Amino acid sequence: MNRTQNAQHKPLIPTSYSLLLLSFASIFLEIALTRLFSTLFYPPYVFAIISLAVLGLGLGAALAAWRAPWRAAARLPLYLSLGGLLALALLLTAVFTASLDLHGGLLALVPLPYFWLGLGLATFFSANPADSPRLYRADLLGAGLGALAAVPLLNSLGALNAVLLAAAGLGLAALLAARRPGPAPLPMVAIGLALVGLLTNLAFNWLDVPMGQLAAPKPITNSLRAGGRIIATEWDAFARTDLVDPGGGKPYELYLDGAAGSVMPPSGDLNLLRTDIGFFPFATQQPRQVLVIGPGGGLDVWFALHGRAQQVTAVEINPASVTLVNRYATYHGDLYRQPGVRLLVDEGRSVLRREARQYDLIYLSQVVTLAAERGGYALTENTIYTVEAFQEYLAHLRPGGQIAMKLYDELTLTRAVVTAVTALAQARGLSEAEAMRHLAVFLDGDAEPPVPLLLVQADPFERDAGLALAGVAAQVGFVPLFVPDVAGGPTLQAILAGEATTADIISETTSDVTPTSDDRPFFYQFEPGLPQSLRPLLWGLGGMVLAGGALLFLAQRRYSTGAERYAPLYFAALGAGFILLEIAVIQQTRLFLGHPTLAVTTVLAVLLLAGGLGSGWAGRWPDHVQLKRLPVVAAAIALLALLWLAGWPWLARQFVAGSPALRIGLVAISLTPLALLLGMPFPLGLRRVGQFEAGDRHVALGWAVNGVMTVAGSVLAVTAAMLTGFGSVLLFGAGLYGVAALLAWQVLAGRAPQ
Repeated sequence: MNRTQNAQHKPLIPTSYSLLLLSFASIFLEIALTRLFSTLFYPPYVFAIISLAVLGLGLGAALAAWRAPWRAAARLPLYLSLGGLLALALLLTAVFTASLDLHGGLLALVPLPYFWLGLGLATFFSANPADSPRLYRADLLGAGLGALAAVPLLNSLGALNAVLLAAAGLGLAALLAARRPGPAPLPMVAIGLALVGLLTNLAFNWLDVPMGQLAAPKPITNSLRAGGRIIATEWDAFARTDLVDPGGGKPYELYLDGAAGSVMPPSGDLNLLRTDIGFFPFATQQPRQVLVIGPGGGLDVWFALHGRAQQVTAVEINPASVTLVNRYATYHGDLYRQPGVRLLVDEGRSVLRREARQYDLIYLSQVVTLAAERGGYALTENTIYTVEAFQEYLAHLRPGGQIAMKLYDELTLTRAVVTAVTALAQARGLSEAEAMRHLAVFLDGDAEPPVPLLLVQADPFERDAGLALAGVAAQVGFVPLFVPDVAGGPTLQAILAGEATTADIISETTSDVTPTSDDRPFFYQFEPGLPQSLRPLLWGLGGMVLAGGALLFLAQRRYSTGAERYAPLYFAALGAGFILLEIAVIQQTRLFLGHPTLAVTTVLAVLLLAGGLGSGWAGRWPDHVQLKRLPVVAAAIALLALLWLAGWPWLARQFVAGSPALRIGLVAISLTPLALLLGMPFPLGLRRVGQFEAGDRHVALGWAVNGVMTVAGSVLAVTAAMLTGFGSVLLFGAGLYGVAALLAWQVLAGRAPQ
């Protein structure tokens, strides 16, 4: 008996290794492609591309469910090899056609690597449904290790080489899946091409993104086309950072993913002090203690030092910006190593929460990254422009201290004013008229386009001080748009007089300028409702889900039992529910952890690694209790998710000042019980449907439905966050696990009507 069992399980050892490596390379490829496409395009399009890429997993599994020959285990090396080769093809196409507007063609190409990987995953599990918990353990552990490895590998290799490495990993997974003596030609070809490409690119840099020829209208492209040249480049897990010499004696420019630009000031050139409105609060206030959020190329620190600040804390979220600024220290006079300058690679609000320091000036100059993140639409910079952010800034100001925000245009100014007034009213119990006395607005009309500056003062502006401030502004060529009792347009003056409210501004503006919050932090989203860039993806996926659901309903009618007919609904609830919880938890923990990359990595690693352990644990349960426990597990996930949502804010407040290791550990510990359970419902469901007649088809179908609904769930998460907030995203995710519990009890246990 033991010998028979050993013989049956022996082939699973190489299979598990192959599956683990497949999952490792698959998630690593997704993260690397996110970084690559973030360089080529803007975040909304990147979100669409990655969503369609991962959709390929579900479509590939659907093909396996449709035709039995596609589920043949002997084809696994072919599927995984094609996944690796098509990843190479996608990389080369994206880079070498970056100057062409091939968006439609690229959208058609991006799902193809994951299509074959989806076929592979469905085939792995269809071949042995009874061992789904053990296989799923390998799947989740591989994905978790891939998420952990992504940061150091991207930091050392960059996005392009990371894609090549992921393709090599897929080829190696194919080789392990072959499980036969002798050469396996196609896997060896995939491995060889990827490794040759990787090694030669490391040696000769033959593969690079043509930043001066991008079809997407990025600022770096305009600068390079006007005669600029890239003098240094840094790739890492957060973004691609380029230092550009624009020529013509202009200061160096630092670009993040080719979009968000900042100035690196040359030492000795004081012209910027006379012409940039950003220097205005430093010149007029001469603050001693300054906090700069997002110094970029160092111009803001330069302003502070020339404004005679004694202590400057600069918080930069992009580590590569700091690396390049320090590398070119002789150009700008070694700004970040000057006496009194303290530089932190962190998130500004996270630093404020952990420290009790007070400042004379908190300065933010056009803070934007435009760096896409995995599975989300909320950009890093959005959380520094919310009502809660303004309240935290105000709490860290000394008497007479100021918040200074250099903004982009009328829309960003309007939303910032509305948000600041709301924050003052809520934090200090002021009326909106009283809150307006804390604000002043100036405009640099000579800039192209004109640049506004918003000042929010801890104390109300006195008339004499306001007159002096407006007079200085006029002398240097800036227009005082609003200074209490001194200058201002009719709308702001009406609010100051108590004759109007910010609601009037909101109603009179065709764009959405409502105040943003941490729950709905989309500061740069001005379109009412859903953005146009998201709607095609939303309607396309919605149409696909409805059409696919209708076809699936017709196909499932041939089965005689309710369990066989309605089991796909269970896997649909799991797919959407998991991604909703993942996205919501990442958003909830990002400020606590202090960096978006750290938040994504920590949450993914915990959910996947602990989920893998949970899957393995569930696989050890006796067969007769697995089905009984399945509804309980799904219901427990819903309950734990709600408890975590309720308890996390309190827990985060208690340990916000802890060390990075303590904060990471707290996130991991708080999520581990939930993550352990999250690894159980899917493999136990696969094992159950594998017991049906034509069980291998039902297993592949479970993967297909789960994969498609995972992508649909990510789009649903963004939609819900924009309309109702991220808190509702977690509630929706918990609700879907409640639905899964009901389906497990009624459908998988065979209680559904026959």
